[in-house]
Amino acid sequence: MRKIFITIIMLFLIPTWVFALEHNSKYVYFYNLNREDEIYEVKSHERIAIASMTKIMTAYVALNNINDLDAKVKLTSKDFKGLREANASTAGFREGEVVTYRDLLYGLLLPSGADAALALSNNIAGSEQAFVNLMNEQVKEMGLKDTHFVNTTGLDVKGHYSSAYDVYLILRNALENEQFKEIFTTKKYTTSNSRLTFRSTLYSASIKYDLDTNFILGSKSGYTYDAGLCLASISEHDGEIYILVTAGANYKDKKSYHITDSVAIYRYFFDNYEYKKLLNKGDIIVSLKDEYDNERVYYAKEDVVEYVEKNSEINKTYNSKNELTKDLEVGDLLGVYEIYADNELVYSQNIYLDQEINNYSLELIIFFGSILIIFIIVKLIKSKRKGKR
Repeated sequence: MRKIFITIIMLFLIPTWVFALEHNSKYVYFYNLNREDEIYEVKSHERIAIASMTKIMTAYVALNNINDLDAKVKLTSKDFKGLREANASTAGFREGEVVTYRDLLYGLLLPSGADAALALSNNIAGSEQAFVNLMNEQVKEMGLKDTHFVNTTGLDVKGHYSSAYDVYLILRNALENEQFKEIFTTKKYTTSNSRLTFRSTLYSASIKYDLDTNFILGSKSGYTYDAGLCLASISEHDGEIYILVTAGANYKDKKSYHITDSVAIYRYFFDNYEYKKLLNKGDIIVSLKDEYDNERVYYAKEDVVEYVEKNSEINKTYNSKNELTKDLEVGDLLGVYEIYADNELVYSQNIYLDQEINNYSLELIIFFGSILIIFIIVKLIKSKRKGKR
C-alpha cells in the first residue's frame, strides 16, 4: 500500500475539527504487522545514532545464547567498567551481586541498564567485543542494510548506527521470541533477590505526564546527545498490532518528547484513519463495448482494503487509453481503473485486452446462415429423390 505522507498545516489555516500530525522526532517508521502495511515514515532509511534502542538487539542475541534464564551470574568490576565516566544509564546492580540472566534481561530492557548489557556480554561471549560480533552476525542474517554495532549499550561512538526502518526490523524479529516479548511488554519487575524493582521508562513517563499509554503494549526508549530521544514500541488497536519507531527528538524543557511524539502519532492515525474495504475480488469494475458493439466485462483481481481517512469521499474511475478496435492486439493496455480517497489515488488496476476483437455478430450470422443454406439444400435434394421414385 502507498505511503501516507501527512502535510503539517498551521491550525489557523484549517477548520478547528481537523488536527494536523505534528511531532518533534526527525525520524519515524510506523507499520501494521497484521496487514504487512507501511503506514507512515519520515527519513526512515537514514543512518542515525539509535542510543539504547541498541539494547533490543542485545537482548535478542542474549536470549538466543542463554539456555537457562534462571542460571546465576556473579557480577564483577568488568561489568561496570567505564559506565560512570560515560554517564550511562544503569539498572542499579552492584559488583559482587549474584543475579539471574532473567534479572539482567529485565534490567536491560526496562530501566535500560548498561550494567546489564555488559554483564550479559561478558558472561555469554567473554567480552563486549565478542558479543558485538554476534550482534553484527545477526545484522547480516536479518539483511539489515543500514546497521552496524560497535557496543552493546548504544553509547555514541563512531561506526555505531542504524535507521528507524532497521530498528523496526530488529524489533519485529525479536518479538517472534516469546521470552523477549514477555520482557518487552512488562511494566514492572522485581529481581530474584528482591533488592531491585524495575519499571519501564514508558510506564514511568505515563505517570509523570499523565498520558494514556494503555494501548502501547511495550517499548524501549533511548537517549544520547547524537541520537536525541528515541522510542521503539508496539501497540494494539482494533485487534491489530503496530510497530512504531521514533528517533531524533530534541531534549528540551526536560520533556519526554519521544513518548509524547509516539502517543501523538498513534492517536492521530487511530482516531482519524481506518481500514476500509473498497473492492471485492470478482466485482465488475468496468464494462466496455468494442467497435462491433460487443460487451466486454472486466473484474477486480483482488480484494482491495486501504488505510484511508475516516469519512473520506471514495471515487472510482476508469481512464480509457485505447478504443476497442480490431487494430488492437491481446495484451494491449485499454485503460486504468482507479480508486481515490479525497482526491488521493489509493489503488489502480490496469485493464488489458484479453481476447481478439472480432465482429462476433456478423460471424454468427454467417455461421448460422451457412447451416440454414446447407439444411435447405439437403431438403431439396431429398425432395428431388422422392420425386424420381
